[in-house]
Amino acid sequence: MASSKARSRNRSASSKGGRPSAGAGSNGKNPSSRTVPAVSATPTSPRKSANVTAARSPKRTAVAPEPEESFAPARPSGPPLWLQVTSVVLAVLGLAISAYETYAHYNGSHLLGCPSGTGGTFNCTAVITSSQSMVFNVLPVAVLGLAFYVFAVVIFSPWAWRFRGSRTLRITSRGLDIVRLGSVIVGMGFVMYLIYAEFQIGSVCEYCSGVHIVTFLLFCITVVSAALWGLGKRNTTAARS
Repeated sequence: MASSKARSRNRSASSKGGRPSAGAGSNGKNPSSRTVPAVSATPTSPRKSANVTAARSPKRTAVAPEPEESFAPARPSGPPLWLQVTSVVLAVLGLAISAYETYAHYNGSHLLGCPSGTGGTFNCTAVITSSQSMVFNVLPVAVLGLAFYVFAVVIFSPWAWRFRGSRTLRITSRGLDIVRLGSVIVGMGFVMYLIYAEFQIGSVCEYCSGVHIVTFLLFCITVVSAALWGLGKRNTTAARS
């Protein structure tokens, strides 16, 4: 009996010694050892806070500055209406005088209100019947003046001042202005010759002097218009002012 009890005690002691204690882990590790978490080898970027993102100002696109408005009055690009009317009235007056001189040349060479006696300063008959009154002894000067003013009435009309060009006729407004300017320059050259001829004759014709004054005024209007408003520029709205 005693030996059987001793055997049972040895078996219980060996069974207790072979099994792990209740405090050990299931994988047999020591519970006193500390578990160190694994650290990733890949570095991670820090997270941006929402406050920093919200504080950033949005991108602004560059905007071109608007041009400053000019309050200066617009300059008309053509002569005003009163200047156009004045020029065409002068052209009609020159046409009337030239037509009357042409009539007098072919019908007795006597002009109304002009003295015809010899020895005086004013003598229209002596002027329009002299050799200087004929161009190459063929064409009377009065006829040339008549042709010039027929042309002047057309190119100094308000329609011609506002003309903007024609594709059919292949005429531009600049070309018409150049023709107008050139015509008055030629007219003034002819006027200077006629004044010289009157000194050669020794007499002055009142009607001829009237034509000379009209031509000079048209010359001034055309030159001033070209200087102030240029050649070939048209603005019908500004021209009516």
